[in-house]
Amino acid sequence: MKPFDTLTFDIRDDIAVITLNDVPRRNALSRRMVGEMFEALAQSRTRRARALVIAANGPTFCAGANIDDLRDGWMERADPDTDPALLFQQLVQEDRIVVAAVQGPAVGGGFELTLACDLVIAEDGAWFALPEVSRGVIPNTGLALLPHLVGTRQALQLVLTGKRLPAAEAARRGLVNAVVEAGNAVEHALELARSIVAGAPPGALAAAKRHLHGHAGYDWQRVIASVTDVPRAEWQEGLDAFTEKRATNFDRFWHAHHGG
Repeated sequence: MKPFDTLTFDIRDDIAVITLNDVPRRNALSRRMVGEMFEALAQSRTRRARALVIAANGPTFCAGANIDDLRDGWMERADPDTDPALLFQQLVQEDRIVVAAVQGPAVGGGFELTLACDLVIAEDGAWFALPEVSRGVIPNTGLALLPHLVGTRQALQLVLTGKRLPAAEAARRGLVNAVVEAGNAVEHALELARSIVAGAPPGALAAAKRHLHGHAGYDWQRVIASVTDVPRAEWQEGLDAFTEKRATNFDRFWHAHHGG
């Protein structure tokens, strides 16, 4: 089995553990990482894992999309082999239970990754945020999944303000199932996954998950296409400002919008 560059993969008591492991880049969801996530999911099926745990090494769970990849086509076209939205769709539609073990910030696409998981264990010190709109981008998967967890008004507030949710507040809002001490998220996630697969057969678990999401009626075609709906000049300014570590200048877009 070829080793991964941005992940580690192992099986523990029939549970596949996929660990984000691009620590220098704060585990950003690069094209390479997304592609390797697809490969790891395929390996988990080959090795007959009964459930999945998604974890991360380093101080950050996942810093979201890789900025260079956003510039290099992600905002204007989808690559089915490396599109994060398609990865999130696969996790949502995965027959097996997926548990996220969050040990640090889950930002942007990192937050969306947890939304695509079925259950979330977060450590003290973890936090969640969707800052995309302030960078001229939208959290396309978050817009679909978040309202079903927290309601439309709460979802809009989180998306429009980029507000940080500490783990305890995320738990109160139903985004996290349990908050545990630092260093314990993976073991708690494994314990939860083991208890679920030990207490129910695979067909019933798959049917319960499939129909829960089926009742929500996500429009995945819209999710995948919607990222291209933001004007190029706006996201270009947002990404430039982020890269150059300066404040954004969106005022000109408001003047143009109002014809001034």
